[in-house]
Amino acid sequence: MKRYFIDERIGCVAVRDKEGTDPEYPGLHPDTHGVVFYRSGTYETGTCPSCHQESRKGWSVSEDDIKEAKALCDKLNREETERQT
Repeated sequence: MKRYFIDERIGCVAVRDKEGTDPEYPGLHPDTHGVVFYRSGTYETGTCPSCHQESRKGWSVSEDDIKEAKALCDKLNREETERQT
């Protein structure tokens, strides 16, 4: 079983350490126990092309932040596996 995992939610992405994570805590913030990497998304709005009113699209995390989280998670798990052998 891998020690580090990706926790991707609406508006944020994190890499978490199972050994430091409290499974009972539902929140996810940069200072949440077990978080080793955290990126917050942005709240996006748009404009209707026909009426030009601003509308809400919602929270979005950039693909670059998601890729960075996945790369770090893979690296940390690889290093943990090497340490155990």
